Amino acid sequence: MSSKSTKSAKERTMTDAQGRVIPVKVLNTDIVEKDTAVNKSMDLALKLQERILSDKRKMIGIIEDYLSEAARRNGLEWKGNALLINFNEQYRIEIRYRERIQFGIELQLAKQKIDECLKKWSSDSNDNLKAIITEAFQVDKRGQLARYRIFALRRYKIKDPTWAEAMELIDKAILVTSTKQYIVYYTRDEHDNYQKVVLNFSAL
Repeated sequence: MSSKSTKSAKERTMTDAQGRVIPVKVLNTDIVEKDTAVNKSMDLALKLQERILSDKRKMIGIIEDYLSEAARRNGLEWKGNALLINFNEQYRIEIRYRERIQFGIELQLAKQKIDECLKKWSSDSNDNLKAIITEAFQVDKRGQLARYRIFALRRYKIKDPTWAEAMELIDKAILVTSTKQYIVYYTRDEHDNYQKVVLNFSAL
């Protein structure tokens, strides 16, 4: 009796997507083998991802420590991007920061000011500039504005107080919501061209 009980306790089971516990002996062999293969491979993938993230932090830390120390020796604090090349120019490392930008409600107020300008300028104004301004506020299929077109408007030196107010509102509308850090490694080949070391860090 106790022997049967021990055997029953050791019976292998699998849990399905609905949380049901099913004895392996009633399942098709292919289902069991596929589950084992997927789980083993996924376990390795997750461990590798964890190691990559850990190594990425260490690698960035080495570069940031160097940059901070170099800046400190000159009485400064390190900010911004960097390009580093080793002594024999075999290796190159780039570290970059990219800001995620959104616009606040001031952008709509700026658009109203710009519309005022377009009405005031009437027919004697530059048609090309009108087209650029109109296009800047058009949205794409996802309903998003093209940031570079909005920023481009600030390059125009237009002597109109309403236009100046609009540009000030655009400046106030810019909201930096997050900053992402990128580090890219290159090694020089036999043709003296730098080739990227593919790590796909940017996705992590």
